[in-house]
Amino acid sequence: MSKSFTRDKKLIRVPSDIIAELSKAAVTVGKSFYDYTAEALEQVVRAHKLGCSPVEVVDFYELMRIQKNAGLVMIFSDTLDYLISKLYLEEKEDLLQKWYDTGVWYGKYLQAKFHSRQPVEMLEKLLSVTLWDVNEIELSKENDGITLRCVSFTLSVERTKLLTSFLEGIMYSMGYETSEKDVIRGIIRMKLKVSKKEKTKKPL
Repeated sequence: MSKSFTRDKKLIRVPSDIIAELSKAAVTVGKSFYDYTAEALEQVVRAHKLGCSPVEVVDFYELMRIQKNAGLVMIFSDTLDYLISKLYLEEKEDLLQKWYDTGVWYGKYLQAKFHSRQPVEMLEKLLSVTLWDVNEIELSKENDGITLRCVSFTLSVERTKLLTSFLEGIMYSMGYETSEKDVIRGIIRMKLKVSKKEKTKKPL
């Protein structure tokens, strides 16, 4: 016997436009309207028990899918530190350039992905959910540009410098250049201003 007939039911008030969207979604996945909405509400309760709102859960899923499509690979910090330590001494400049170039590509990817939204605002959300070794990350807009701040209690000196190059590459592709930079182990603080090329760019 299906759950539809074994569970108590109660009426709830829901806006008609949401009912219409739920009906379409239920048909798409081949479920009854009741079963589909009951399952959806169960997941809302599950999210609440995890200490998250449904919006946070869906946003996180969306952001992780974006990162996966961009080529994000999961690796343990100890393993990454080991690999970097082997390469950094002999190939420091090449590594820094590689991370910078990757940042430039990633920034262009975000602009293409979020052309209808603000890529810089989305960047802060993306970095906050994927840079697990970073305890704090903040991008704050100012009259003359952006201040970017990262704080980590675990990043090595080498990874801090590589992350800085990556972030500079991202911001360059979004039309910003570094005007001030203060980098020590685990702490990155950069002031970025609109690049001269961006200021002089003529509208199409």
